[in-house]
Amino acid sequence: MRIKAYIFLIALCLSLTVSMSVYATPNIIGPDIRVIDNNIIVNISIADISELEKTMKSGIEQEIIFTVELLRVWKFWPDEFVVSKRIDKTIKYDNLRQQYQASSYNGISRIKKNFKDYNSVRNWIFSVKAINLANIKELEPSNYYIRVVVESKSIEHLPIVGFLMHFIPEVEMSMAKESQPFAIKVN
Repeated sequence: MRIKAYIFLIALCLSLTVSMSVYATPNIIGPDIRVIDNNIIVNISIADISELEKTMKSGIEQEIIFTVELLRVWKFWPDEFVVSKRIDKTIKYDNLRQQYQASSYNGISRIKKNFKDYNSVRNWIFSVKAINLANIKELEPSNYYIRVVVESKSIEHLPIVGFLMHFIPEVEMSMAKESQPFAIKVN
């Protein structure tokens, strides 16, 4: 009887830890791919980011890097890299003004915004809308897929930890997701 009770408790503990860890890990929503006027448009966002939220609310400046890559599928050969876009977003909470300062840089233009409400900054900082990845007229007919890589790192480091920088990883969170292959036909 005791053995059955122990087995039941162990199974219960394992199921709870597995189910709780699923809820705690961040994940990528998307990539949502659309072809508009012969351009491949991609939308992505991140969900379940409780650890990043704690860091942001504490006032430490965070950088979140979205990298979107278009790859061509080859049989019996490694997939071919076609093009990529990178979007850098930074956020910091200003305690004196009681507002969030956020910026976005896509390689061409920088957008800076101030937010009073955390919910509005969360929606803006953890999602990227309408990334124009490539024009399908310039691509050869084949199967392609999109890979999304999201990384986060703290820009500010504590003074005590300054001399230990070689032991601290630069990237705090890194995750990737690939879309289903899609075909581009003859134009």
